[in-house]
Amino acid sequence: MSGSTSKDLAVEGFVTLHLPCRYSYLRMIRQSVMDISARAGLSEFKTAQLEMAVDEACANVIEHSYGGEATAVANPNHPGIRINLMHHKDRLVVEIFDRGAGFDFSNQRSVDPEEYVQTDRQRGLGMYIIRKFVDDITYERAGSSGNCLRLTKLF
Repeated sequence: MSGSTSKDLAVEGFVTLHLPCRYSYLRMIRQSVMDISARAGLSEFKTAQLEMAVDEACANVIEHSYGGEATAVANPNHPGIRINLMHHKDRLVVEIFDRGAGFDFSNQRSVDPEEYVQTDRQRGLGMYIIRKFVDDITYERAGSSGNCLRLTKLF
């Protein structure tokens, strides 16, 4: 974000979602990404990229951070997933918060698509998709206060 001024980072639109840890809610998240992207004037192609990256990230939270949606079904006080969608002058920022296990993001390996095809894998392209489809990614593990994955898509 070098060269950005505080005026460039002023929020022009903001939406917060707090949803149960269920795969069936991914559709609502995707729709919210499409809606804020349309309001911000993001191209359809870039919107589709951001939508897919956010969907993958949220599915990973459900599966890996929380160990699947069964834990949420069994616990009525489950913290779920909180998402902030922010429209700035030149970018959209999506923050995905969870209170699950977290992981070492910097050492998370992305599967090469060629390797994926050659080994006949069925899964494992999520990190590749996330990294390729957004312009900036940060991840913060905050211990008991949760984790935050921040995805940025420039216009």
